[in-house]
Amino acid sequence: MLDLAAAYQETQEHLDGIVRDLTEDALRTTVPASPDWSVKDVVAHVTGLAGDAVGGTIPEGLNPVEALNDPIQAAMREDLTADQVASRRDRSIGEILDEWSAHLEALLPMFRGELPFPRPFPFADAILVTDLSVHAQDVRGALGAPGDRDSQGVSVSLASYAAALGLRLALNGLPPLRIRYSEKERLAGQGEPGATWEGDRFEIVRALSGRRSGDQIMSMTWTGDPTPYVPLIPAYGPRTDPIVE
Repeated sequence: MLDLAAAYQETQEHLDGIVRDLTEDALRTTVPASPDWSVKDVVAHVTGLAGDAVGGTIPEGLNPVEALNDPIQAAMREDLTADQVASRRDRSIGEILDEWSAHLEALLPMFRGELPFPRPFPFADAILVTDLSVHAQDVRGALGAPGDRDSQGVSVSLASYAAALGLRLALNGLPPLRIRYSEKERLAGQGEPGATWEGDRFEIVRALSGRRSGDQIMSMTWTGDPTPYVPLIPAYGPRTDPIVE
């Protein structure tokens, strides 16, 4: 079983190590996966989410799981993330990273079940690890600093996004999708699969998290008709611009 506390801490420490000593110009680098954000903005977001989790300030009406399928919930999520970034825009990267590190004192025991989340929501611990892992890879891609592709955080992301995909397929009346990678396979949904999608594990995770275009997903190995599945694979809606990392 994956250790969510260890997965989060590992990714946090590695991202801190990448960005803490960057120049201001490097911190302003646009992140292709989230083109409205710079590298510094991404760090502000993950710091803000940690702060909201330990402070219990995630809005009562927001359910991050439902936000993957409900436009109203998605808009609430976007408002929250925009505030996390805007409220830290005038701080230095060192101040933001120090704030983030300070949140770990409460956040890691929450992952381990030693403390409750002040504002609990379904799968809070897995969502926090998944969000951090995905954004850490976004920063790595923007800076040309690949790494951690076999980390526990990426493994958590795969499980989280595959489960969410299964829900989307069911909501859209589609049979499950078999996902094959690294001589392993996972079923998104329950029942007899309607198609099989196969590829590099990291590429599959990036596609599930909305970091690959429809054409990139379609170009991977498929058995069965990929057409109804490809638009539903990205967690945040179809992407038109290709991202190569």
